[in-house]
Amino acid sequence: MNLTGNWQGFYEYGSGYNLPYFGQRVQIKASIIDSNGSFTGEIKEDGSVFSVKLEAIIKGFIEDGFISFVKKYPKKPVIVEHSTTINYEEGFLEIEHEGIVDEQNNSIYGNWYIIETITDEFGTFENTIQGIWLLTKT
Repeated sequence: MNLTGNWQGFYEYGSGYNLPYFGQRVQIKASIIDSNGSFTGEIKEDGSVFSVKLEAIIKGFIEDGFISFVKKYPKKPVIVEHSTTINYEEGFLEIEHEGIVDEQNNSIYGNWYIIETITDEFGTFENTIQGIWLLTKT
């Protein structure tokens, strides 16, 4: 399946997120250019209190019905605890996406995840937050 074109769908906040974010769905639009199984593109999020107000770039590949890509924001969005506010810090945020190419339904979908290294008074550990995503070709 060639991914070149425009896509629309959503991502959903999943495990690792507290209310009010957990379970919230954000509508997204993507523009993708496919070059023999490798692809690049951009993703924009529809405005809502839960969306990131930044355009992200994506880069990935498809192989035998499997899709993998990284979505990269040009700044690091950070959720303010116990609120619906997102602050933007210097740096960037990369989000891993893996899933399935569904040619019958002209869709791609799967799971996304972020692995954070956290250091606190108890030491350093990795924390994973994740959710689901779906894009359908328009």
